[in-house]
Amino acid sequence: MSCDVNSLHHLTIITPNKMTDNDISFRQCAVVEFLVKEEIPAAEVHQRLQRVYGSVCMGESSVHRWVKHFKDGNMSIQDQPRSGRPRTASTECNKERVVEIIQDERRVTVDTIARTLGIGHNAVQEMIESLGYRKVCAHWVPPLID
Repeated sequence: MSCDVNSLHHLTIITPNKMTDNDISFRQCAVVEFLVKEEIPAAEVHQRLQRVYGSVCMGESSVHRWVKHFKDGNMSIQDQPRSGRPRTASTECNKERVVEIIQDERRVTVDTIARTLGIGHNAVQEMIESLGYRKVCAHWVPPLID
């Protein structure tokens, strides 16, 4: 039995909703590594991945990046750590400050909180959601305690 991308198709149909993005990405990288060893061009690798993985297929630029990665002799199929600033806005201290700001002024906007704390809009939005708050008639309402 030969092992090519098309024969792996049945694996993704069984439980696609239970696989995490990391599982799918890891599997696709393994397939890319295999096809690079078979000397398949990057464009064809991407086409094969699209046929198998459909809407969860990695993008063409990612395929090209991984093809280059493997052609350069790198054997790891794990993403390498990237430089850049780690996510630091969602700290316990900032969450406490968000709660204080909301309790002081129920009509405060996410943008106002973000400016006050000097952090991004999305970070504030995520913190508010994780705290269980929701907007009702322009007021922040705390989560119901069972």
